[in-house]
Amino acid sequence: MGMTRRGFLVNAGTTSLVLPWARLAWAQKKTSVTIAFPEAITSMDPQPGSRNVPRESFYQAVFDRYLGQDRQLKFQGGIVEAWQYTNPEKTAMDMKVRQGISFHDGSALTAEDVAFSLNRMRTTAPYSVVYKNITSIEMPDRFSLRLKFGAYDPAFTKWLGFLAGFVLPKAAFEKAGAEEFAKNPVGSGPYKVVRFVPGSLLALEAFDKYWKGAPPIKRAIFKVVGDPTARLSEILSGDSDITLEVPVEEFNRLAAQPGLKGVKQPVTDVAALFVSPRFEPFQKEEARLAVHHAIDKKTLVDKVLLGFGIPLSTTEAPLYEAYTDFSFPYNPDRARDLLGKAGYSKSNPLRLKAMTTKGAKTKDFEVMTAITQMWKDVGIEAELEIITIPQFFQHRSAKTIAPLALYFWSNSTGDPINSVGHMTRNKGPFKVWESPDVDPKVDPIFMETDERKRIGAAKEAARYVIERGYIIPLYQVVMPVIMKKDLVYEPYSQGFVLPQDMSWT
Repeated sequence: MGMTRRGFLVNAGTTSLVLPWARLAWAQKKTSVTIAFPEAITSMDPQPGSRNVPRESFYQAVFDRYLGQDRQLKFQGGIVEAWQYTNPEKTAMDMKVRQGISFHDGSALTAEDVAFSLNRMRTTAPYSVVYKNITSIEMPDRFSLRLKFGAYDPAFTKWLGFLAGFVLPKAAFEKAGAEEFAKNPVGSGPYKVVRFVPGSLLALEAFDKYWKGAPPIKRAIFKVVGDPTARLSEILSGDSDITLEVPVEEFNRLAAQPGLKGVKQPVTDVAALFVSPRFEPFQKEEARLAVHHAIDKKTLVDKVLLGFGIPLSTTEAPLYEAYTDFSFPYNPDRARDLLGKAGYSKSNPLRLKAMTTKGAKTKDFEVMTAITQMWKDVGIEAELEIITIPQFFQHRSAKTIAPLALYFWSNSTGDPINSVGHMTRNKGPFKVWESPDVDPKVDPIFMETDERKRIGAAKEAARYVIERGYIIPLYQVVMPVIMKKDLVYEPYSQGFVLPQDMSWT
């Protein structure tokens, strides 16, 4: 007997569960996959709101980006198949929209949809900071666009394949309205939405007319499982086929289980402590630098993360264009000396609060717990406050963030504009630290037209903000991925988990 979409899910109270017989049938056919995902999503509108890159996995299953990107961060044609600047100042660009693409409702994707999506981003926070630079969009024909910019943006084309860079159907969006569209979206991506339970579950069905070809996995479920131990149980019970961010102390045991395998995937996320200028003691550079010198990153990686991290002293991860092997030393004696100059000691400690997530990333809370002990050894008493990633964004926007806050910065473009640039630029919406000396250092990253000089300026700026204690990098994230042995999937360095790239042997 065939399975209908109506029989796909059953609603039990406020939680949507896959029927056991349905799961068994899919497993036998090897046409479905269930992903135990660590982060919740509350809206399927892919454009508004701050997010990290892994959370875009939901959107990439349903929508298409303007440009595609491979696992080595190289960009390629997507919905926009060709693009070029048309003047020496690089303030005008022609785009060619790929023909023959359909949305899930059967309507054709044209330049009008791309123009609508770009125009919406000009006023949609927080990424309007990028798209508001577009001053006009013309459509010479049904599949061509002509853009003009207020100024040259070296990273603009990379944003077309980065956060929120998705194409929406103009007619369907305007008919539904933003609120309804966020619940029942229509995209052009490899999957159609069957059911969406905000914060809990996203059930998908393959789009047979997808322009790249229908994906091998015909049905996919993102099941939100925030607790790392619960994700472990999902895999061991067989209820889920793949998960990430499992407890690292269980990784080797899980990977050795019959029917399972594990992958240690370095990703483009950087764990960093963001420093608040509104904490009066941090007006003294000595206090900020003492916080950094007191952290033994190698011990964090070896003893707490069990190797699931790479110590880092810069805002730039190894795949980033402005990466250097600059090292900020662990030196507790230097930390004590600096604290003394700032007026603190073990008998008169610097007292502060630090925000951290718990379970959103591998050993995030445990890392911060270990750091508080390192700080205590030099004369810093820290109280931890547990927050969620959305709460970090809220506190950052409201300027109510704690003196220190752990956040995992995503920059899968590799461009320094989207690392040290947006991390610290006072003009932008993403920074925490604010002081007038920063922007003269980072502005060339946004404006320099000579690429060699621009990357050189980025390397200097990245070192400058670290040596002034404006931000404290900790490590590059290594993501633990556990999946069933017969599931074929190569994880992305961006941290995506994409069912369209999966298949069964």
